Amino acid sequence: MLREVKGLVLRTTDISDSDRMLTIYTEEAGIVSAHAKGARSLKSRKMPASMQFCYASFVLYERQEHVSVREATLIESFFSLRDSIEGLALGGYITEVLSEVGTADPEPELLRLALNSLYAISKGRHSLAKIKAAFEIRVATILGFMPDVISCALCGAKEGDFYFDIMAGAVECRECYRRSERNEAPLSDEHESHIVYILTPAARTAFGYCIYSPQEKLLSFNISDEDMHYLSRAAEAYLLNHLERGFRTLDFYNEVKR
Repeated sequence: MLREVKGLVLRTTDISDSDRMLTIYTEEAGIVSAHAKGARSLKSRKMPASMQFCYASFVLYERQEHVSVREATLIESFFSLRDSIEGLALGGYITEVLSEVGTADPEPELLRLALNSLYAISKGRHSLAKIKAAFEIRVATILGFMPDVISCALCGAKEGDFYFDIMAGAVECRECYRRSERNEAPLSDEHESHIVYILTPAARTAFGYCIYSPQEKLLSFNISDEDMHYLSRAAEAYLLNHLERGFRTLDFYNEVKR
């Protein structure tokens, strides 16, 4: 059976001198693994669309459990993200996250988020820290792990610094948090581990913005470097703890970032 899909190449594996296996996140069928015969050859029409980070139109031939690429037409390569090692590392992290959370069920919002994030990296109009934090927060939201950072979970306060309970997915104001510590009554279940990060007012506002803003305006916020530090730490911790795993590409990004 022939089927035409559009998708982002998340990962490639060379399987011979000329062939390549592609892991593609598609709009129509979620994660697909497909054999691209001859894709490594410079003469192949499939080659330009058969590399990591490429967004392309693919004609797939499906027979039983085997999927092969009959045609591949490049739509966008995001080639400029390779201009810096930090950008390349962040792009690798984004595609690894999709490889981990993707299934055979399509999730158009997740694909759109990845494409927008790779585009932002390649254009260089936003800091990598902002792109990464916004991506992590929105991924968690799409996957159903949306936290409540609008107001204190105990008293409803909306001003000042807050303590973000990562596993509970909620925030406490400074006064309630200190009262909880004294009374030994933590926000989440007593049997859960407590991972708490401080969110400054601007960081908390930005966190909420990344949850609720339209995708096309996801990066339309500005905060200081200090506030970005608090946002970045909390966003990364939130996604990793709720996915219950780390990422090799994230470790590499954190090693090379300036």
